[in-house]
Amino acid sequence: MKLVSASLVLIHYISVQSIAMVHCGWFSSEEKSESPIILWWTSFTGETGNWRTCGEQTCFFTENQTYLSHPKTKAVGFYGSSFAPLDLPIPRQPWHDWALLHEESPKNNPSFCYHPLISLFNYTATWSRKSSFPLTLLSLPKLSDITDKKYFVSVADKNAILVREGLSPVVYVQSSCDAPSERDLYVTALQKFIDIDSYGKCLNNKRLPPHLENPADAMNNEEFLRLMAKYKFTIAFENAVGEDYITEKLWRPLTLGSVPIYLGSPSVQDWAPNNNSVLSVWNFTSPESLAAHLHYLNSDDAAYNSMLVHKTRGTIENRILTDAMKSRTWIAGGEDDDFEKENFVESFECFLCSQIYRKQSEEDAGYSSRPNSVDTTHYSCPPPIHPVTRKVNPHNWWLEHWNHARAEANVIGRFAQRNLNYTSDEFHQSVFQEIPNVR
Repeated sequence: MKLVSASLVLIHYISVQSIAMVHCGWFSSEEKSESPIILWWTSFTGETGNWRTCGEQTCFFTENQTYLSHPKTKAVGFYGSSFAPLDLPIPRQPWHDWALLHEESPKNNPSFCYHPLISLFNYTATWSRKSSFPLTLLSLPKLSDITDKKYFVSVADKNAILVREGLSPVVYVQSSCDAPSERDLYVTALQKFIDIDSYGKCLNNKRLPPHLENPADAMNNEEFLRLMAKYKFTIAFENAVGEDYITEKLWRPLTLGSVPIYLGSPSVQDWAPNNNSVLSVWNFTSPESLAAHLHYLNSDDAAYNSMLVHKTRGTIENRILTDAMKSRTWIAGGEDDDFEKENFVESFECFLCSQIYRKQSEEDAGYSSRPNSVDTTHYSCPPPIHPVTRKVNPHNWWLEHWNHARAEANVIGRFAQRNLNYTSDEFHQSVFQEIPNVR
């Protein structure tokens, strides 16, 4: 089992399809000059120009912005973390569909949480199951990782290890301490009622070996994974709370055979391998009540084992999870990937290509092809709340970040709806005037 972050997949993005040479101008090949063009407006894939066959259809993919005015350009793609309000292709042509790809944390660009901006897109590839091209399970390379016993430690052995090595029943490893979810506040409250071993930079009380202290080096290190597998419970708190925003924070403990204590997507249970596999913070009234339940599970081997049937019996009963993984046509990244499949970026590109051909086919048949619409369910991430009180925390500076993002979304939406470009001064002045309306 090897969990690989999506960012590594993007860094190593290399098209395995045939690459067509494109000169400084437009197409140099007559035979493919009728292919629709999909332009990545934000620098992302590194493609200067590439014809790729998607099934029986061919599209041309490029980052060369001069193609914006080409009559065959049908879709313009944006990568969410690189989306720049002051660099948008406005005025927008009526035949240009906009597509958003964003698999990273909503904290990178919460402007997409708001209707005036997200509704400008026609297609999305986000972590939401409501997305046009869902990436909800991107952090889970293979379904078999969940049942694999490579790192699994039985409850009897865990009980002995906890005593012999002086471990706490709960482990926390986090080195990004400034998160919109304010996860450290909940951990601080929880550890008043149960012992927690904290190895990361956040709330640290236990040292890792020096060669494992760098999170980038440790997270897939065999020694680190075996250490984590010794713990009965793993705190798995996302940096932000969004519907279906689920990362390796959840999948790592599940694959190791440790029970996740999860803070993140309210609908996490929809993706858990079994009904009793995950302890969601949202199901407990307070850190104290959660700690009481952890003490109960820690003292009752049968109750604890009931949460690990994906390991002890190799059972995954959640059809939503199994069906989604079986129907996935792309690879998430990992050492045992099926190289006959495309990575998720290439697969999304082919999805866009197919949508262009579908629309053209409808128009050729005399049907009026209505633009595809996107709403906030494609990127549902509300302003952050205090994880303990579950109320808005006015002292959380990320709340201001969300407010500013909402103001930007409103301003971009107004200019875009009128199909008007804007200067930097016009944009910033408009955002400044909008701020009081969103607080």
